[in-house]
Amino acid sequence: MQNTYFSQELVPGKPIRPFMVAGVLEKDYPGERTGKAMRAYFEEALTQAQTDFAGQEFREFDSFTLCGMQGKWTVCDAQSPRYADGHYYVMEKLAMMPVYLELESECAQEITVRTQECRLLVLLNGRTVYDNTDIHARKRPRRYVFEHVVNPNREVLTLKLRAGRNTLIAVTGKVDRGTGISFSMELVSSQTPLRAIVPLNMPEKVRGEIFRSQLETYLEDDSYVLGETPKLHVGGYPLSHCRVELQVYSANGESLFSAVLGAGDDAESVADEEGYVALGGIGGPGEYHVNMAWRLPDGTLLTEKELKFMMVEVLAPCPGWEHFEERRQLTLERLADQGNALGLYRLGRAGEINPDKIRLMCRKIETRADCADFDLLPLLWLMWEDRGAGLLDREIVQMVKDAALGFRYWVDEPGTSSMFYCSENHRIGFHVCEYLAGLLYPEDIFTNCGQNGMYHSLKGRMHLVEWLNQRCRVGFDEPHSDSYLPVTLSALLVLREVLPMEEYPLRNMVNVLLDFLTFIFAVSNFDGVMATPRGRSYNMPLRSRFSSTINGLFWMYFGNAPANVKFANQEMAFSYYVPPKALCELADDFTPATFTFKEGIMHFDKHNADFTIRRTPEYMIGGVRDHNVGMCDMHFISAMIALPGDITLFFSSPNNVAEGSGLRPDYWAGQAFLPRVLMHGRTLAVIWHNVDNPDIWMTHCHFNVRKFDEVVSEEGWTFGRKGDSYVGVYSSAPHSFRKEGAYAGRELVCDGNETVWLAECGSRREDGSFADFRKKMLAAKVAQEGEQFLFVSPGSGRLEFGLAEGFLADGQPVPVSDDLVSCPYLHSRYGSGRFAYTCPGFTVTQWSYPASE
Repeated sequence: MQNTYFSQELVPGKPIRPFMVAGVLEKDYPGERTGKAMRAYFEEALTQAQTDFAGQEFREFDSFTLCGMQGKWTVCDAQSPRYADGHYYVMEKLAMMPVYLELESECAQEITVRTQECRLLVLLNGRTVYDNTDIHARKRPRRYVFEHVVNPNREVLTLKLRAGRNTLIAVTGKVDRGTGISFSMELVSSQTPLRAIVPLNMPEKVRGEIFRSQLETYLEDDSYVLGETPKLHVGGYPLSHCRVELQVYSANGESLFSAVLGAGDDAESVADEEGYVALGGIGGPGEYHVNMAWRLPDGTLLTEKELKFMMVEVLAPCPGWEHFEERRQLTLERLADQGNALGLYRLGRAGEINPDKIRLMCRKIETRADCADFDLLPLLWLMWEDRGAGLLDREIVQMVKDAALGFRYWVDEPGTSSMFYCSENHRIGFHVCEYLAGLLYPEDIFTNCGQNGMYHSLKGRMHLVEWLNQRCRVGFDEPHSDSYLPVTLSALLVLREVLPMEEYPLRNMVNVLLDFLTFIFAVSNFDGVMATPRGRSYNMPLRSRFSSTINGLFWMYFGNAPANVKFANQEMAFSYYVPPKALCELADDFTPATFTFKEGIMHFDKHNADFTIRRTPEYMIGGVRDHNVGMCDMHFISAMIALPGDITLFFSSPNNVAEGSGLRPDYWAGQAFLPRVLMHGRTLAVIWHNVDNPDIWMTHCHFNVRKFDEVVSEEGWTFGRKGDSYVGVYSSAPHSFRKEGAYAGRELVCDGNETVWLAECGSRREDGSFADFRKKMLAAKVAQEGEQFLFVSPGSGRLEFGLAEGFLADGQPVPVSDDLVSCPYLHSRYGSGRFAYTCPGFTVTQWSYPASE
């Protein structure tokens, strides 16, 4: 029997496919926020699952109920060995992932199946055959936060099949804020041939056409600027057995566009000859939903799919340091228009602050939801600003005070919470909150721990001294993070305004760090993009500047590139900090230069990050040298290229096709296996070697064709041009643009989990025409002998490296700098706390406190 999407012969050592899924089913968790209580609640849910699924058989598109949650089966279309789904919430949820398939056996036999280690319930032919209740008692190595080692342990199941058809239901899940769950099954052994089948509710030929159509249905892009026309590609068009109905809805549910692509449509269809539909009638900014339904000609619904895209309203550039206060004022006005309390207060409109908005923020603080510190910080600052003025409504003042007095400020306090304390940005946020709350309410008793405000201000100060001293000496543990450096900046700005004048040592360290952040922002900003490798970032912000909050911060600092109008850093706008003119002007100085950074402090087996970044008028290119190679990391992107026009190229090795902050790593953000990265001149090498993770089925490069002026693939290279900026990408195993998946036309995919990617930038200034650049690159020698690799780069010289160690440029070892920062504008020795600026107009040496040299 031939293998199809819906029936496949199983091979020992290979994943079991196909199967049906219903995504992750979720509902609020009502219990105590302790590990014991959450485990007990989940065990009750699994017990209920045995009852709900006992004796059940299903076909695709059948509905079911699991623990009171509604689900609907559909064939899994994930191309990865591991299926994943989930979301991120600020409070805990019960999350359950059910999987259904049928196993067809020629005779009664025993088979062995392997899954990743997880709490697992398996029903075979309607009866529970596996229920690993012992999992919580198993001994395992202690894991630390951000120590992302793939768990090598597996669940091994022995299943006794009967001759003929056998139904199998697997259920896994958890109680957590992040409901991201992944699951895969592998056949270890069988005695006779075996097939996996998903039962359909329509002829397989019809379902096959629809399945292929769904795989090849994608948006041309998922982020557009107002005035651009979004496009949707409908796979398999024109279809033979069904029609496709399209509806585009705004976030509030208003229908804006509709179309029907009938079976056998002719040239008069709304789709062009390549199957693209222009989605007209899209007006204002916001998120839009594309709902698609595949139906038989008689109207019978077969299956559905939803895609999303953003329309962005853009702020025009407003360049020049002399316009900084103008940009700050415009930002305050935008914040006030959004009802932001800090913006309204600074503009003298305190009476317009909505108590209901403050009440919602206080409710989040009182329930100790994750990121409650992000809400408490601006509210406490508002109270500090108003402490002598009395402009705020007394109800607002009391609400904030009550929330602050009952808060859990650090992990040494009693009680539980859903808050995450451990990351760099949260640590400074919590410490500033505790210090400021203590200053505001020095004699009041804080009800969570029974201590007064003076105690809390002293404890907050103690932690702040340590945090500030570390950052001044070793840089940031979330280096070049477009997502979290703005959060860290916010806390520092608040601290700057509330520290008494007598706290000179702390004030000095805060100012040193604010200037250092200004420098990092200036030299990392390329056309509004954080154009460096990123210590922590997320999916959409990696792919578009208009989805990254730092884009709005860059606009306020520098104003030299367009920005998303909705991104406005309230603390920067509310503060009185004015960044040094000379540092801001670095953002417009594109004199070709190389920058090195060694940032972060050693913790567990993760070392600090060694950045090398090249900045030119035409491009930026950067890599993090040999950073934690082989580890799994939630957010780290260790190689990045930026070209004008919001073009970013970066590389990742996902272990699933799902997306979202509930999955870490996901399809783009983070790495299932951190590669070896080398950089010299204008060339990057990104190396996946000795990859021991079987769930990594490919590596890929983000390459959005829509944003380029010209793209050419030839002789194993893919080249792109934007204006006078060029890039070439090569991989040692063949890569290609794919026709299926959400990112068709936006990614280069290389099958398998081991390859060497090369990328080199160029320009008309350096290389002549685009054709000349391509000719040079195609003539360059690329050779691999065993584990040794050679690339004779037209722009960077003779590069030789091993897949695991060694790196020579023109026969000389490429060193790793021991400096925190080294470049033409700033030098700081790692660990010294000394910053020597040599910018035009800013020749200054800053010492943090205490200093050691």
